[in-house]
Amino acid sequence: MKHAKRLSAVLLAVLMLLSLSVSALAEEAPAPDYTTGTPWPDIDLEGVVTEDTAAELKDNFALYVNKDRILKLEIPEGYSFAGTIMDLSLQNAEDIRNMFLGDAPEEHDARLAYNLFRLMMDWDSRDALGVAPLKEQTDAVESIDSLDALNAYFLEVPAEDQLAGLWSSGSEVSLDDASKMTLMTGECGLLLGDSAEYEALTAYGTIKKEAFSELAEKMLVKLGYSKDQALQKIDNCFAWESMLAPVIYTTEEQGGADYLARINNHMSHEELAEAEGGVPILEELAKLGYPAADDYLVMNPDFLVRLNEAYTEENLPLIRDYMIVHGVIGAAGSLDRECYEWSNDCGNAISGSSGILDDETAFSSSVAGMLAWPVARLYTETYLKQEDKDRIAEMIEQVLDAYHGILTEADFLSEETKARAVEKLDAIEPRVLFPDSWEKYDCAELNFDGPEAGGTLTEASKAIARYYLAEDVRDYIEPVDKEKWIMTPQIVNCFYNPQDNSISIMGAFAQGDLYRSDMSDEELYGKLGIVIGHEISHAFDRSGAQFDKDGNMSMWWTEEDYAEFQERNDRLADYYNAMHPWEGQDFYGSIMTGEACADMAGMKVMLKLAAEKEDFDYDTFFRSYAEVWLTKEPLQMAYIRINDNHPMGYLRINTTLQQYDEFLDFYGITEGDGMYLAPENRVAIW
Repeated sequence: MKHAKRLSAVLLAVLMLLSLSVSALAEEAPAPDYTTGTPWPDIDLEGVVTEDTAAELKDNFALYVNKDRILKLEIPEGYSFAGTIMDLSLQNAEDIRNMFLGDAPEEHDARLAYNLFRLMMDWDSRDALGVAPLKEQTDAVESIDSLDALNAYFLEVPAEDQLAGLWSSGSEVSLDDASKMTLMTGECGLLLGDSAEYEALTAYGTIKKEAFSELAEKMLVKLGYSKDQALQKIDNCFAWESMLAPVIYTTEEQGGADYLARINNHMSHEELAEAEGGVPILEELAKLGYPAADDYLVMNPDFLVRLNEAYTEENLPLIRDYMIVHGVIGAAGSLDRECYEWSNDCGNAISGSSGILDDETAFSSSVAGMLAWPVARLYTETYLKQEDKDRIAEMIEQVLDAYHGILTEADFLSEETKARAVEKLDAIEPRVLFPDSWEKYDCAELNFDGPEAGGTLTEASKAIARYYLAEDVRDYIEPVDKEKWIMTPQIVNCFYNPQDNSISIMGAFAQGDLYRSDMSDEELYGKLGIVIGHEISHAFDRSGAQFDKDGNMSMWWTEEDYAEFQERNDRLADYYNAMHPWEGQDFYGSIMTGEACADMAGMKVMLKLAAEKEDFDYDTFFRSYAEVWLTKEPLQMAYIRINDNHPMGYLRINTTLQQYDEFLDFYGITEGDGMYLAPENRVAIW
């Protein structure tokens, strides 16, 4: 274990000055020319594509297919991007909104969701309460005057009444044995997200810092602090984060292939008791109801060392203010109208969106997140059809069958590894649109009053938090239920879970321009089909490849095959590292290889199926794929995408297609064309 030295007050002051000076430099730097990307400009970025922008099929297929649509796209008010996926999200938001506009349902779980929606809409009660609920919480933190009092806060104040924690803890599915739960402890949250921001503040880090600071200042002044006191608390919060950030995994580290191995650290009860020092991690877990364990997952031992060293009387002002600043930022959206609008403004500044959603749309979506399974059943019964579930399930079986060829034809694999890969493929469980039954997902033990009975949003939120904590404790005690879905039908997304070896194609995703019952094979293959292939491919990307067919993190490859697999991932990372959304801005290729691998393998498996179709229309197929990733977004979202493990939309189109002769040959793309990639330079792993 690497022991970090305790930061002195002098070093802390230097860190703060460095942070401010880097921020100032970022603000003074001239704006880049955002049209200078290589090998293609970031056509997803708002303003890059104009009427005069040349759009040649052989040079930039993404732009050729989507230019006219990009020019017509407008980012909707209250949202941070536009495009095909946003169209699905908008339809989804409207569908969920409409579910809450009728009469109150009789069924218990549905009524919970209905009551929560009406509590959110009850501005009279919310405005009458104002910040009083939050003031009680901040006062409790302000009264902490010693480490003993700090420990008492964590051990005696109910979890739902605490403002913010200094570490994370709870239960997780074991990485080593997916049939069991394990207790874990991990890092705290950082306002700037990426710990690398505390070493060198980026332009986007500056945006986030300013937005969160402005919101925190307004909230603190409203709570009764002076402006100077508020600013000091914000400085103290960032000072505490700066002390911890050097030992918190960066975004790039979290996206690395070795991240799972890095966080899979185990300590016995006695070892953790010694390592935690004065930090009451084990006591808090016991207070929450978790029984003592023989083995604990310690996700970041260096963080535990640093936290223990910084957990001192001297640093109490920083600790208190970290908790208060995080608490007021997190609570703003659930308080009165003024705080809610301030929170919305903060979100707009960070995401690049503008305006504000109407209350019915915003709050129905919030309910769908807070009470996911009650809303899931309502959504399924209202909008989803068994015949679509059956058709998509049949298609998944076809894709799974075709994927055998991807694995057996992989010339870098030994027969031993191929056999195990096929065994894992055959064990994949498809989860399509919605569960077959709802018994596992009821919330019978959750109750709170609606507005007519005098309930408040604050009380309901606390009841929900208590319920989920109790559920987590129950889940820890019982064996893992691998048949239980972890993603709900109303989510516009799809998912591969390596710990139960399942793919989930959610009901809200298989809608609109991604799936219609009357779609041609070409459209269906190019849209939902490639997504299905993509999710299957995650079982064999750099993360999924570390798990066996039963969901356990174990080495099922031969040593030689896995070394070659890693080499292929490295080449894929280098391929993206050589690209730039605009001059002077890098990508992090190392974090993108999992999603890029899945995109390319998804395309390959659908090309296999296409080859079996007589008179298959490849032009419609390739165009359909390009339409999926049609996007327009502001600069803030571009920064977010740069730090995302998914390549930007235009890259998902062009970099995927240029790997395959079927695409290049169909359009006559040859050396010298912008879409051409020589066979020796192609990087598709499968």
